[in-house]
Amino acid sequence: MTEILHLHNPMKDSYLIQRLHKSESWSIKGKVLDNPFSFGGGLKNGGLTTKALDLLRDIFSFDYMGAAEFEFGAVPAALSFLTDQWVKKNGVSGEINGIYYVCPKPYEEEVKKRIEFFKAKQKYGYDTKSLVLLYESLQPDSFEYVKKNVGWLELDNGYAFFTDKEMFDKFITLLNKFE
Repeated sequence: MTEILHLHNPMKDSYLIQRLHKSESWSIKGKVLDNPFSFGGGLKNGGLTTKALDLLRDIFSFDYMGAAEFEFGAVPAALSFLTDQWVKKNGVSGEINGIYYVCPKPYEEEVKKRIEFFKAKQKYGYDTKSLVLLYESLQPDSFEYVKKNVGWLELDNGYAFFTDKEMFDKFITLLNKFE
């Protein structure tokens, strides 16, 4: 099981970064179904409750990351931490060169540096468990699957970043509901 996140000084390395797509769900006979492959064979919905999925469903869906580290509670732990920081007025949001972010206030400068790093490097320019694909998602000649990556949730420190402004705005609106 994943440990509960805490503020660290300095921040831990960014190793687990969950890719996010625009909301994808299907309806069969009035019942909403999420992508059953998002979290592989780990905990059901990666440990997210049905209520949490209902809140997130209209904002984003989760890319399948191909590693167990993403499947056993890391996603809900990061979302819970980020929400807690926001509610405690210790969260901040902003934009850097077309990338929107939300993070704990003490992390803001380092988060901006990491986003710029991920934006500038191709897929093998950093040491993460799975490919981040921020650089690639911004290239006009990228595959459609790569372009589907328009949001990212960093699981080691608890921050998120987005290339899709609408997704970012919806996420901030959700965080504000918990205040």
